[in-house]
Amino acid sequence: MSTFVENTVTAPPNAQAPLSSDDADLASLGYEQKMHRTMSSFTSFALAFSMVSINTGVVTLFADPFNRVGGIGILLWLLVIPLVCCIVMVYCHLAGRIPLTGYAYQWSSRLAGNHFGWFTGWVAFTSFVAGTAATSAAIGTVFAPEIWANPTQGQIQGLSIGATLVVGLLNICGIRLATRINDIGAIIEIIGTVLLAIALFFGVFFFFEHTQGVAILTSAQPVSGGTVSFTTIALATLLPVSVLLGWEGAADLSEETKDPRRAAPRAMLRAVLVSSVLGFVVFALLSIAIPGSVSELLSHSENPVINIVRLQLGNAAGVGMIVIAFASILACLIANMAVATRMTFALSRDNMLPGSRVLAKINPHFGTPVGAIVLITAIAVLLNLASGGFVTAIYSMVGLTYYCTYLLTLIAAYLAYKNGRMPGAPAGVFSLGRWLLPMIVLGGLWAIAVILTLSVPEESHTGAITTGVTLGVGVLWWLFSLRTRLNNGTAGPSSKLLDQ
Repeated sequence: MSTFVENTVTAPPNAQAPLSSDDADLASLGYEQKMHRTMSSFTSFALAFSMVSINTGVVTLFADPFNRVGGIGILLWLLVIPLVCCIVMVYCHLAGRIPLTGYAYQWSSRLAGNHFGWFTGWVAFTSFVAGTAATSAAIGTVFAPEIWANPTQGQIQGLSIGATLVVGLLNICGIRLATRINDIGAIIEIIGTVLLAIALFFGVFFFFEHTQGVAILTSAQPVSGGTVSFTTIALATLLPVSVLLGWEGAADLSEETKDPRRAAPRAMLRAVLVSSVLGFVVFALLSIAIPGSVSELLSHSENPVINIVRLQLGNAAGVGMIVIAFASILACLIANMAVATRMTFALSRDNMLPGSRVLAKINPHFGTPVGAIVLITAIAVLLNLASGGFVTAIYSMVGLTYYCTYLLTLIAAYLAYKNGRMPGAPAGVFSLGRWLLPMIVLGGLWAIAVILTLSVPEESHTGAITTGVTLGVGVLWWLFSLRTRLNNGTAGPSSKLLDQ
């Protein structure tokens, strides 16, 4: 099994190193610069923020805590946020040391060996593919009712698939175009969410005549009529868990980011902190602002978040909320497509996937992996057709595969720490120092808890089974083909950093 050689890592000596130094840094890690390195620090943050996309999560999953444990479930955000940050910190530590496209796959391969890296990469690939399909499905699920009074399944699917095809084309045309549109979407989401929070704050405390009041945040009466139990509380944490996903996308696009050793960690950390604060505040204020009974709101055919805004702030604000939500989810889809295709490219570049020669090819004009983009677009379209355009079943698989990736990456980081193989980093790069091990342990325990929550309860079985089957495909591919390639050196990360 391959192991990482620490002292071969080099990096630009200063934070404002010229672009050529980034290319030289990449060469020292074993790869030639082929994609266009155009992403600024802000663009890296915008992509990570769009991957999280608080509006996508809040708009699509608003009813979840009320159905499970009542309004008190909103406070579970305060439990989830610091635990997620433990994982984020470890990822920031690794991103500054191994700034490569393929992030967790590359990290795990170089810290724990090529075979371990394959399983991490396959799970990450699965999570991004499922996330892309889920996000495109959300466009149809959320916005079809705003276009048609009673949308058919075909209309929902058509809207989702149409958005997927457009986003696929944007990604083919280059990362600069895709990220410019994503930047706009992220800016709209941030400004719109802040304005919404301000309007709701003054409304609920000074102007709205009918609200639930702050008392809803301590209500433990599920709308479903069930009883609150340990299981329902655990399941209620899944809203903030599902929202605070995808921030690692900034690390996955390291080879298209200027000064990625510094930009990617900052982008991930800032995206999670901004998303956590805005997500919790907006969700709490929306809940307080519910004008009638919660059960009546959730039984309405209109999306509950858009309905609350329209009822309390007027039709113009409702239209504005639709625009913000659409920009947010579209930007999320653009970002998901970008990171999914880069993971596909990273695996294929190392001959880890079937058809690697085609999937790893970079178009010299656009600087994008066209074959990988076509593949991910096609899979997303097929999954939307198979799922009937509804997002719920796919979302359960998304969260589980994301957290499996987190756990595997944390295990690789622990093994490197234990064996003294954690690579060093130049001055000014994010480093946990002596806090690395505590963050790995806390993040690992949290990842295990989430994986169990997404697997053990009966309602989670469908997602767990789907995930298990998908992971089984990865095991079979490794067992019957890839294992031989890895052992004879015809697959896996560049040997420049591996002790074969």
